[in-house]
Amino acid sequence: MYVSHLQLADFRSYETAQLRLEPGVSVFVGSNGQGKTNLVEAIGYVASLSSHRVSSDTPLVRQGAPRAIVSAKVVRDGRDMLVDLEINPGRANRARVNRGAAGRPRDVLGILRTVLFAPEDLALVKGDPGERRRFLDDLLVARAPGWRGCAPTTSGCSSSATPC
Repeated sequence: MYVSHLQLADFRSYETAQLRLEPGVSVFVGSNGQGKTNLVEAIGYVASLSSHRVSSDTPLVRQGAPRAIVSAKVVRDGRDMLVDLEINPGRANRARVNRGAAGRPRDVLGILRTVLFAPEDLALVKGDPGERRRFLDDLLVARAPGWRGCAPTTSGCSSSATPC
């Protein structure tokens, strides 16, 4: 799975941008403030409908623009899928898959899957062990919600709730 084409309109610092990508590793090179992270953020937005940098969609729209458009052609299992996202601050976002309207924007989740490692994630490696435990706890609960509320003790989980 990979993104073969990315097109942006009024996303972050880009009035317009078009980018063709090949399978394998892609490297974006440029000076600070040129928009490299904005490209990565746009691809991540297609995968997760959220930004790793901000908690709301408003900063994703270029200043003065009414909305932003992110389009990505995703190649998956030999098939091309076109995902178009319209980001509307203060209103509902819209999504299209292969030029047909998706029921809800979240219906595009899973078409593209990404893993993002950002500079702020270094705290998992360099930081306090408690941060790593919290991260792993959150990951476990995301995978198996029944583990929520279990507190480890020397003899195992202190809660009597299943699956503890």
